[in-house]
Amino acid sequence: MTSPTVRDVAALADVSLATVDRVLNNRKGVSAKAIAKVRAAVAQSGYIRNLAAANLSQRRVYRFCFVVPAGDTGFIALLQNAIEAQRSHLMQRQILIQIVPTRAFDVAGQVAVLRSLDCDAVALMVSESPEIQEEVSRLMAAGIQVVTLVADLPQSGRSAYVGIDNVAAGRTAAEFMGRFVHGAGPVLMIAGSLTSRDHTERLMGFRLVMQERFETLGLLPVVEGSDDAATVERLVLAAAAARPLAGIYAIGAGNRGLVRAVNAITPKPVTIVHELTPTSRAGLRDGTITLVLDQDTLAATAAAVEIMRQLTEGRDLPPDAGKIRLNLYCRENI
Repeated sequence: MTSPTVRDVAALADVSLATVDRVLNNRKGVSAKAIAKVRAAVAQSGYIRNLAAANLSQRRVYRFCFVVPAGDTGFIALLQNAIEAQRSHLMQRQILIQIVPTRAFDVAGQVAVLRSLDCDAVALMVSESPEIQEEVSRLMAAGIQVVTLVADLPQSGRSAYVGIDNVAAGRTAAEFMGRFVHGAGPVLMIAGSLTSRDHTERLMGFRLVMQERFETLGLLPVVEGSDDAATVERLVLAAAAARPLAGIYAIGAGNRGLVRAVNAITPKPVTIVHELTPTSRAGLRDGTITLVLDQDTLAATAAAVEIMRQLTEGRDLPPDAGKIRLNLYCRENI
């Protein structure tokens, strides 16, 4: 007669293998309900823990997901390329990576994706909403570790955040905007969506410094470009037609449209954007873009994987585990 295995325990308890492993090895991240189900299944099946647990620990396979917006250009493309660049190396460490695309700012679609996940841990770049926070709490209760990436969800109970300090990034953008603009004039702020926490935090930091130290540079009401190039272009041209712009702070994506619009404006405003993409790099070279605030996508994705692994193993994280440095680029240092 074949001895019971962890798969038998998982099937009886109706939980994942990862959950069984966490319970057997007394790791964190498992609900009381799941623990009770696994222990009952162990007793029912007659599973002998010490033999199979040793085998599982020697050949453990980690299954990690990245839930990120779909896209083949700009920052999202850089992010996905950074994940892909590590895939073969991670497979040698028995870490399997799956990229799960969603539509940017589509809360309903992102909720549906979160409900369909089957993994040990997940890194999320999603909108901030009560529905998303509820799904994060459900994943955590089910024993799936959740790491937020680029945009945080601090009220969701997530395990960790990986990314830059977005408030500090907005403050930095304001510092240079105030230094670069000569004289008075309005500044246009373009967010992708105010449902994205990274955009709202950057906006908050930018506004604080501009109001504290550069009052002569009036701030126009923030507009939302949905990270869409055509929408961003239309918004910039409309604002410039109403009054000469002293500066533009582009908080999100859609910089191809931004560059087209700025090239049609005379004189060109000081333009500060996020992420060093092929478009923003070219804009720096030809003088369309003044400054780029960038976060290293390879460093961010590597940190997310390492944090997911440590959390899955029940280890404590150092305080700065997910902190990513903010880099500044101008025409002279790209």
